Amino acid sequence: MSIWQKVQAVWEKVSIVQRILLVAIVLTFVMVGGSITYWARRPDMRMLYAELDPQEAAKITDKISEKGIAYELRGGGTSIYVPKEKVYQLRLDMAKEGLAGGEQGGYRIFDNEKIGVSPFIQNVNLKRALQEELAKSIEMIDGVVYARVHIVSPEQMVFSATQAETSASVVLKIRAGYRLSSGNIAAIANLVAGSVEHLKTENVTVIDSQGRLLAGAGDSTAVSGAGTVQDYKERVEQTLAKKVEDMLTLVLGPGRATVKVSAEVDMTSSQLMTETYDSSGKVPSKEEITSNSETEPGTGGEGAAAATPGVKKDETTVTEYLVGKTVEQRVDLPGDVKSVSVAAVVDLSVGDANQAGGGENAKIMQLADVENLIQNALGLDIQGGDSLKVVEAHFNRPVEAAPMEAKGGLDIIAIVRDGSLGITAICALLVLKIFRGARKKASASLPAGELAGAGGSAGLLPGTAAGGPETVVVRRQIAEALRNNPEQAKQLFQSWLQEKNA
Repeated sequence: MSIWQKVQAVWEKVSIVQRILLVAIVLTFVMVGGSITYWARRPDMRMLYAELDPQEAAKITDKISEKGIAYELRGGGTSIYVPKEKVYQLRLDMAKEGLAGGEQGGYRIFDNEKIGVSPFIQNVNLKRALQEELAKSIEMIDGVVYARVHIVSPEQMVFSATQAETSASVVLKIRAGYRLSSGNIAAIANLVAGSVEHLKTENVTVIDSQGRLLAGAGDSTAVSGAGTVQDYKERVEQTLAKKVEDMLTLVLGPGRATVKVSAEVDMTSSQLMTETYDSSGKVPSKEEITSNSETEPGTGGEGAAAATPGVKKDETTVTEYLVGKTVEQRVDLPGDVKSVSVAAVVDLSVGDANQAGGGENAKIMQLADVENLIQNALGLDIQGGDSLKVVEAHFNRPVEAAPMEAKGGLDIIAIVRDGSLGITAICALLVLKIFRGARKKASASLPAGELAGAGGSAGLLPGTAAGGPETVVVRRQIAEALRNNPEQAKQLFQSWLQEKNA
């Protein structure tokens, strides 16, 4: 019996529902096979560029089309996806063509400048180039997606007593989830002011894409390098916390300690001057002597010596001394840390319980030792107002997956492939079950004479040489008959035994 005849016999023995199910399974096989073939032939698309300007995206897609490479546009036409094996080469080719460098070309505006351009156009192009170069420099700051710079330079007036000052405005598009600190804003303002002649940081205005004013003209506090009191407080807290975390990481290992610090900072400044006099050391600086004298006339006779007049003398001495003096001046600058509160959570458990000295309750070090280390590292004065709280807990450390190359999204090909394999396996089991049931019905409906002719003693057993090729065929047919219709095989063997005994 040929294969087609066997299939036809099985088809005739199955019911209508099973026939419909078989047809549905065959169609499912065809559809799954076609889907697998379609997805297998599709290239693995990866992101080439994202957040492009529509004009620049159009230029890039034109270049890709000229090379005959398939591409996809996503994100409203701002993201371009190309086959995985073409990503790096296309990036090099686009850079060679001067594309994908952003909408702002900077000094490239002078690459194709024509001869005979007026000085006015040259000045305008110079200002445009400077603005775009500054914008590209600002975009290098982490968290800034896009930036635009506008510079206003007043005209030089020869006969004017007052001259307007140069000013600038910066518009920032910040990446979602990022926040620029006052230090970052001050850096941007100083960058712009340092790149433009006669521009002061007070005349730089910085806003974000949401319309919030980050630094305004004349706001010297926002653009100063010192920042605000809150920024200074955050820097102090981060420095102290990092000092403790670095120390605990060396002992406990990475990811086993987290420390938070809250500091109370005194931002008041004071100045004290003290003068101390030393009375033991005297230095004469000035001496005045005052004297008064008076002479009385004397009397005498003839021939006698003249009498000596009387003299009265009064002398006064005045001396001025310099007293030693010590002048001490003390200036207390703001920023003194008055008190510190530290909270830490550590994982002291041993990573491998089979290590030497390890066990379920084994610890790398005791909690009291951790508290002493933190207290000594930060110089905490618990009695003077500082506080420290350390809690031991088991950290959740998930298994880190191997680093994979960033993909453009879900791996649709892998999902379709795995799903199609599952559907194929289910369909194969259903077909096998249907064919087995139909085959049993077909074998059961065969007459005894046909079974005997197929494997009975009249057709097969007599005249077969032991060990010959026919023996193998007979055994296979007998085994098949035993599996498909054991009752008929049993009757057949009983008839053989009766014939042999007769």
